[in-house]
Amino acid sequence: MTFDDGPTQYTPAILRSLEAHHAVATFFVIGPHALLRPAVVRREQRDGDAIGDHTVTHPHLTAVSSARILSELDGAARDIASVTGHRPTLLRPPFGAYNLRVSTVARHAGLAVVMWSLDPRDWKRITPLVIEQRVINRVRPGDIVDLHDRYARIPRALPPILTDLAGRGYTFVTVPQLFTGSGGTQPGVVYHHGPRV
Repeated sequence: MTFDDGPTQYTPAILRSLEAHHAVATFFVIGPHALLRPAVVRREQRDGDAIGDHTVTHPHLTAVSSARILSELDGAARDIASVTGHRPTLLRPPFGAYNLRVSTVARHAGLAVVMWSLDPRDWKRITPLVIEQRVINRVRPGDIVDLHDRYARIPRALPPILTDLAGRGYTFVTVPQLFTGSGGTQPGVVYHHGPRV
C-alpha cells in the first residue's frame, strides 16, 4: 500500500488501521505537509513505514524545467529530513507524470521512481465501498497500490481492504521491503510493481 499527498488530517486514522492490522505502508509526503504535521511523519517512521518524496508544490514534473524538478525533489527531501533525520530514497511523481528527464534528475537526487500497478482511482468521487472492491478484486502479488491520504473516504475503505487481503494470505510491506529480495531499489530506475510470485 502506498499513500500520496500527506500527511493530512486523515493520516492518523490510516495509521491506526495499519497498526491494528500489523501492516506497514509507504507514504509519499509533500515537503511542506511534513513540516505542518511533523508528529504524524515521525509516527509513520516509528511504525516502520517508508517515507518517500512527493515534491514541494505537487507539479506535473514533465512540464517544468530540469532545474525546477531538482528544486522540487531536493526541497521536499530537505523538509522530510528535517523531520525524520533521513533524506528519502523514493520518489512518487505527482500525477504519475514522469519521463526520461524526470528519472535522470531523480537519479542525480538519489531517488528511485516508484509508480504503481493498481490504481483504484480514489481521487474520483467514489464511495469507500467502490475503492475497497476495486482493490480487493484486482490485486495480484507484487502489486503497488496507489491511494491518497487526503480524502476522508480512505480511512473508511482501508480496514476492510486490509482484513480481506490478510485473510487471503497477503502481507503488507513497504516499497523497500518489496524489493529486498531483488537487490533493492536504484536511483533513477522506474518501478511499477514488485516481483511477481
